[in-house]
Amino acid sequence: MAERHKKVRGMHDILPEEISKWQFVENIITETVKHYGYKEIRTPLVEFRSLFERSIGAETDIISKEIYAFQDRKGRDIALRPEGTASVVRAFIDSGISSSRKISRLFYYGPMFRYDRPQKGRYRQFYQFGVELIGGSHPFFDGEVVVMLNAITERLNLKKSSILVNTLGCSKCKERYSALIKDYFSTKDTFLCNDCGRRMQTSTLRILDCKNPACKKIISEAPVINKILCGECQDHFKKFEEYLQINNVPYKVDPHLVRGLDYYTKTVFELYLQGDENAIAAGGRYDNLIHQLGGPNIPAIGFAVGMERLISLSKYEGLTEKIFYLSCMGKSAELKGITLINELRREGIPIETDYEENTLRSHLKTANRLKARWCIIIGEDEIKKNEFIVKDMFSGEQMNISFDNYINRIKELLNAEKP
Repeated sequence: MAERHKKVRGMHDILPEEISKWQFVENIITETVKHYGYKEIRTPLVEFRSLFERSIGAETDIISKEIYAFQDRKGRDIALRPEGTASVVRAFIDSGISSSRKISRLFYYGPMFRYDRPQKGRYRQFYQFGVELIGGSHPFFDGEVVVMLNAITERLNLKKSSILVNTLGCSKCKERYSALIKDYFSTKDTFLCNDCGRRMQTSTLRILDCKNPACKKIISEAPVINKILCGECQDHFKKFEEYLQINNVPYKVDPHLVRGLDYYTKTVFELYLQGDENAIAAGGRYDNLIHQLGGPNIPAIGFAVGMERLISLSKYEGLTEKIFYLSCMGKSAELKGITLINELRREGIPIETDYEENTLRSHLKTANRLKARWCIIIGEDEIKKNEFIVKDMFSGEQMNISFDNYINRIKELLNAEKP
């Protein structure tokens, strides 16, 4: 017996019965961001490892522990993308988009890869939907991005969502705050987890993002940034909050929210649903990243949505597909049927059949298994009468339709069922 292959740990299949829910959520998010003027961009799964080291931070957990990295045949260090922002920024610089417009609104969607510990809703290959607004420094751009994220939750009917917001300040404010946080934790280092002990030497602010219960207790008493912000950063955050308040977006300031990536400056935010301890979306401003990666010195802000978690929390009862099933009995009926089925498909009408079934009973069983809305029945008697039977699989009612002008009759039947 041949060896049975299993999927790689941390990877997952999205099966046909799940796809309709995925497509439902994908369509709503895509439609929403397009209303705000966003255009899609698609980047490769594979990039040079240095791109992510320079953007995310070489000492972050993503790079030091989780990145899928390897050497190609020429010995170059390559990596599967662990997140989308760095690739979009690289493409933005490479393509010259920066010289063609002042503001660029871009969105992306696709698989990302991190060698993380697999658990419910978290996989080593996971799907991420993200947006990047490049070129806008005004705090109202920050507000617009968060309003758009809130609009997505409303369209998906995600009740009791909450958005946590904070500011990390500009580079100078962030540097001062890092020093303040390092001084605070230096007196608590014996109580920190091993990861936070390492972060003390590399990127102290990331201690504030630790989920270890012992560390979280110490974090709750750590200094907050608002007391050392410069005037410009204070004003930026105040106007950002005003934008949210005017647009009735529910939010809460979390003074210890920092996010886990090095490139964030000023505004950061996370989206939660009540009862779920993990964020389903998060983002922030990254005013220095494009310049750090060799592009012009222009600001940007964006967010990313973890699709697996979002889809698991989304309410979707499923839609009954309005499909037809074709049942043909007899040689002349089969020949007539292969013409009919392909003419209907060319007209955009969904229809299936099983060419190997040869009894009406077996055809009807197959139609029920496929959850077909109607079954088209063609037999030798129907051929003689130049007509076929359409059976309503829900009510059991039947009607006869002539082969003359049958496409319009089928379309009328299909359209009558649309809400």
